[in-house]
Amino acid sequence: MKYLLLLRLSRPIWHLITIVIVFLLSYNLRIITDGIPFVHLKIPYINFQETIIFVLISALLFPLIWFIKSLYKIKWPIHNYYNKFIKVFIFWFVSITFIAYFWNWSLFLDGISRLILIWWWIWSFMWLLIVDFIFNIINSKLEKRNPYKIWVYKTKYFQKIKKKFDNYNIYQLKEFYKLDEINKFDIIFLVWNINTWKVEDIMDMARLWQIEVFHIPDVNFLEDILYHSERIWSLITWRYKPSPLEWRWKVSKRIFDIIFSLCFIICFWWLYIIIALRIYFHDKWNIFYVSKRIWQGWKEIKIYKFRTMVKNADNLKQELVEKNERDDVLFKIKNDPRVKPWWKILRKTSLDEIPQFFNVLLWTMSIAWPRPHLQEEINKYQKWQKRLLAIKPGITGYAQVFGRDLPFEEEARLDLYRFQNWSIWMDIIVILWVFRTLFKGK
Repeated sequence: MKYLLLLRLSRPIWHLITIVIVFLLSYNLRIITDGIPFVHLKIPYINFQETIIFVLISALLFPLIWFIKSLYKIKWPIHNYYNKFIKVFIFWFVSITFIAYFWNWSLFLDGISRLILIWWWIWSFMWLLIVDFIFNIINSKLEKRNPYKIWVYKTKYFQKIKKKFDNYNIYQLKEFYKLDEINKFDIIFLVWNINTWKVEDIMDMARLWQIEVFHIPDVNFLEDILYHSERIWSLITWRYKPSPLEWRWKVSKRIFDIIFSLCFIICFWWLYIIIALRIYFHDKWNIFYVSKRIWQGWKEIKIYKFRTMVKNADNLKQELVEKNERDDVLFKIKNDPRVKPWWKILRKTSLDEIPQFFNVLLWTMSIAWPRPHLQEEINKYQKWQKRLLAIKPGITGYAQVFGRDLPFEEEARLDLYRFQNWSIWMDIIVILWVFRTLFKGK
């Protein structure tokens, strides 16, 4: 455990050293290029003293951003490590670019070599990733040698939790544990509807021994509600809101939706024409299928798709209900007889959904929000699942990142989690990962 702690404490130092070493390599490569045959780069005057000051400021800024973002964890592993790494690196990249160019004539009178900066940024990204990859491997091996002890108190999901934390020693205790022995554990999961006095006793001992506690009720709790403390006159209250998506962020998301949709339609107009002509000449009737779905506030919305089923598909659905392979909410069968062979390509790649970018421009849909469902499907929702109707529907959702055939309960939880943790960056990640999932045919 001592070596694991030292490893995690040394990460910011190695980040700083890596950035400085990569700069020195970039600087020296820039200098020696003048002596390489057939390479004629006019080398401007480079003030090494000014440049090294800039590098040290930039190198210190990188771990500082990590500290601010609380990404240097002592005990707990970072969830979605490389996604967060890329976000921090981009923020750092923008910050040092600002320092290099907007302060060019005040702090750095002789300027900073642009070629050195380009090499430095590219190689810093590569080597920081390599260093962190090695660190994470060593960290994983050390955890397996001397794993943290997790106490999971009462849950029917014990095996699922155990599978997620395979590097840890997990103990399931169905009865209230002796509080005077709680210091044997490093992390505590309370996964049950525990009485308030039990939680209070556990938290008192956890504070005393500096133990991390996580409470995950088994029942459907308000996991999609964001809350923080806020003062109302002399009172300290908890402010609850469904999402960080408000005010300027709503405008930002709307602008992003419009720009992305226009770019997609302009870039792939030819694809619309090819698919439309193929459908028309094959069947000599409607190119588009208009489906009525329920959206925000129980309102009805018409969404547009390229038609991939036979004329009386909706009527035939009643005859196929017994063959449903999903759950009792959504309908799907593997070899749907209503879909002709060549149409299956459109459905597998989701190209039948691309007319919905026009829905986005009409403001009835967004790009990355939960998929809308039929009235008959919504009638089967559980009470907590109806929270999805508070959100504008989307072309693709967070749940689709994990595949097409998730149980609807898990799909709903993922979409609600996405609603609570919204950001423009997460929209981009969802879109990229969905494309990846589609290309794999999942």
